Amino acid sequence: MATMASMASMATTPTIGTYTKSHIAESLFWLDGKPYSLHDYPFLSAIYDTGAREILMCTSRQVSKTTTCACLMLTNSVARNHFRTLYVAPFREQTSRFSNTRLTKIIHYSPLIRQYYVDPTLPNNVLLQILRNGSEMALSYAWDDPDRVRGITADCEFVDEVQDVLYESVIPVIKECMANSDFKHMVYAGTPKTVENTIEYLWQLSSKSEWIMKCEGCGSWQFIGSAKSIGKHGIVCLKCGHALNPRIGQWYDFMPGAKIRGFHVSQPMLPRNVEMPARWEAILEKLESYSESMFKNEVLGISDAIGARFISLDEIVSLCEDYFVDLPLSPVVSQDVRAIAAGVDWAGNGEGYKSRTVVWVWGVLPDFRLKTLYYRIFPNANAISDVEEVVRIIEQCGAQYVVGDAGEGAVANSVLRDKLGSHRVGQAQYGGGAGFSKLIRWNRQGTKYLVNRTAAIDTFMLQLKKKAVIFPHVRQMATPIQDILSEYESTTSPVGGGVGKKVWLHSPNNPDDCLHAQIFGWFAVKVLQGAIEMYEREIVEEP
Repeated sequence: MATMASMASMATTPTIGTYTKSHIAESLFWLDGKPYSLHDYPFLSAIYDTGAREILMCTSRQVSKTTTCACLMLTNSVARNHFRTLYVAPFREQTSRFSNTRLTKIIHYSPLIRQYYVDPTLPNNVLLQILRNGSEMALSYAWDDPDRVRGITADCEFVDEVQDVLYESVIPVIKECMANSDFKHMVYAGTPKTVENTIEYLWQLSSKSEWIMKCEGCGSWQFIGSAKSIGKHGIVCLKCGHALNPRIGQWYDFMPGAKIRGFHVSQPMLPRNVEMPARWEAILEKLESYSESMFKNEVLGISDAIGARFISLDEIVSLCEDYFVDLPLSPVVSQDVRAIAAGVDWAGNGEGYKSRTVVWVWGVLPDFRLKTLYYRIFPNANAISDVEEVVRIIEQCGAQYVVGDAGEGAVANSVLRDKLGSHRVGQAQYGGGAGFSKLIRWNRQGTKYLVNRTAAIDTFMLQLKKKAVIFPHVRQMATPIQDILSEYESTTSPVGGGVGKKVWLHSPNNPDDCLHAQIFGWFAVKVLQGAIEMYEREIVEEP
C-alpha cells in the first residue's frame, strides 16, 4: 500500500494512475481521530474500486453509507485536478449535516489533506468546498424541485437518501449537470422503504449485487436476503445452520451487465456486528421489537410493504357518475356548469420513467363541486408535440382559465399563452416541500406560482374525501384512478434526533399525471373564483 507521504504528491497529479480509490482513501483520510480503514468493512473495497459509471448503494442504517459517500467524493477530488462533484440530498438539513459532520470533518482532521489541499483563501462552507488543486464539491438539496442545481457543472454526482427523492422531477435535471463532462459518474445511496419508491426502482435496474459467503459446513454460497439468516450468535447458513463469516465473502451480480452496479449492504454484513456479542444482541433485540417492515428496512436494507394510501379505490369509484365525456361537450354533461377551467400536466423528457401529457377540464357547479367535463391522456412523452391539440381541446371546452405545469412545460405554456392569450393561461411549479409551508406563492420574478407539492396533494385529496369532485363513468376512469392511487404518503428519513417530513411519493413505474392535471385544473378554478390571485397585467412574462 502506498505511504501517506507518497500519496500527498498526488496534489498535482491529474489522474489516479495505478492507485485504487480504496488505497487513496485509506492512505489519506482520517476519521474520528485515526486513519481511515476498511478492515471492518471488507465489502466496501469493491464499491470504491468498481469501474461502473453508475453505482447504487442500497443499504440499511449504520453501515457507513454516508461516510463512504464523503470519502468517495474526496477521493475523486484529490486524485484529479479541477474535478467537479455535486452532492444532493432531499432536504437542506440533511445536506448541512453531511457537509458539517462528514465531509468537512474528514477534510480538516486528515493531516495530509489539510496540509496539501486546503487553502483558507478558497471557499469552504456548507454548500461549496474548493480544494487547492482546483477541485470543487458543490452541495445542494432537492426532493421535488431541482431548480437549485440547475446551472451547476459536475463530473460526478451523489444523490443521497435517494429513497426520498422524486425520480422523474429531480434525477433527469441533476444528470443534465454532467452533460459536458467526460466522466459522468453517478452514485445513488439510500435505505429502502416501500417497494414503490425511487431506490427500489433503481435497484430493479441494477446488477443486484449481493455479498455472498461460502458455508464451511455444506459448501453452499449464501447471502443475507431475509431475517431467516439471523441466528442466535451470528449469520447462519439457510441450508445447514452453520455459522457464516462475513469477512470472507465476495460480490456476486445477480443481473450481470446491468447499467447500474447495485450493492446491497446490511447490518449483519458488518464483521464487528457478528464478532462482538453485544452488537449481535442489539440486532436480535431489533428483530424482536421492530415491526417486520421496519426490521427489513433499517437492519436488512430491504424494501418492504406498500405505501399508505390516503384514499381507497372504493372511495374514488363512489365519485364516478353515470355519464361519459367526449368532444364536443354534451349539453347534458355541461348542464348547470357556472365556470370552466383546465389543468395541464406536461410530459417529462427524462429517461426510464413513464410520463405523458394530460389535460383535465373541470366545470364548476352551483354547489361549488367540480365536475369532470373532459380529459385526454396523450401517449407521446413530448410536450411540444401535444400543444396544438391541447389548445383545440381548451377552446372546444370553452375553458376560461388554464394552469399548466411549469416544471417540464415552460415552453409549452409559452405556446399556450401565444394561442389563448396571457390573460387565460397561468403556470405553476411544484417546489415548496422544503422551502415554505403555505400552499402557494409567487416566484420572485412574478411569472409563475410556486406550489407546495405536499400541501397541494393533501388539500386536493381532502376534496376527494369530501366528495367535492365528480368523475365520469368508472369504465372511463380506469387509468385516472390508477394515477391517483399511485401516489402514497411517506415520511422522509429523520435528521439527527429530529423527525422526518411527510411527503407524497410514487414509483417511476406508476405515472401520476392525471392526478396533477386535476390539481392544476383545481388551481385554475380557484383563480376564476378569486381565491388565488391572477397574474398582474403589468408583469413582464419570462421568455
